[in-house]
Amino acid sequence: MDKEILKGKVCIITGAGKGIGRETAKLFYREGAKLALISRDQADLADLKKEASFSDDRVLTMAGDASDEKTVVSYINGVLAKFGRCDVLINNAGMRFRKPFLEIGTEEWQQVISTNLGSVYLMCREVGRQMVKQKSGRIVNLASIIGTLGLPDLCAYGASKGGIISLTKCLAVEWAPYQVNVNAIAPGFCETSYAENFKKKTELYNMTIDRTPQKKWGKAEDIANACLYLASPLSDYVTGEVLSVDGGWSAW
Repeated sequence: MDKEILKGKVCIITGAGKGIGRETAKLFYREGAKLALISRDQADLADLKKEASFSDDRVLTMAGDASDEKTVVSYINGVLAKFGRCDVLINNAGMRFRKPFLEIGTEEWQQVISTNLGSVYLMCREVGRQMVKQKSGRIVNLASIIGTLGLPDLCAYGASKGGIISLTKCLAVEWAPYQVNVNAIAPGFCETSYAENFKKKTELYNMTIDRTPQKKWGKAEDIANACLYLASPLSDYVTGEVLSVDGGWSAW
């Protein structure tokens, strides 16, 4: 196997400007991938490109909303125009807020579902067409432990992540004949962009530490490593799975 496990592979990452998406982009680049990155904030992408010393011939960036149909279609057309194929899709774009279910407004509900689940639908649809055509591909959808377990004040987020898990399993079965592997990762609590605000809620933060067998939060790099496994030949015989990366949270 080549030392660079993703050498020459065209890898699309949504929500690439921060946290898990950002670390995954840096890791994949080091592993030889060609990158197509989309994020809402152009400044985040520019900062990432500078920090990681990305070369223009291997990286395409676009500022845009991955839950907007016209944006996604244009974005994937641009990827195919530059690189000619799509080998890996990491669906990482997402949002969350904490609010009791009875206080969630219709617009808030729809925004979470559209951002978290709608973006996965659109990206899988457009990229899947190319992967089915070329009869190869890897899709990794970022779900959450909240997609299978219940926590208060996270109903919209949990519903969106549960939907991602179900969609992942359905696509894995539907596209298996085309050698397209579709899996999900269910992160636990990780040190990403929301962590500092979360830690201010001392009682809640301490509960998450006590509830996690490893007694710590994970890092964005932990999730990026899991993405690399599912994007690489190491997981050839893995599809339709939900890989929990949560310090043991879901083990009890």
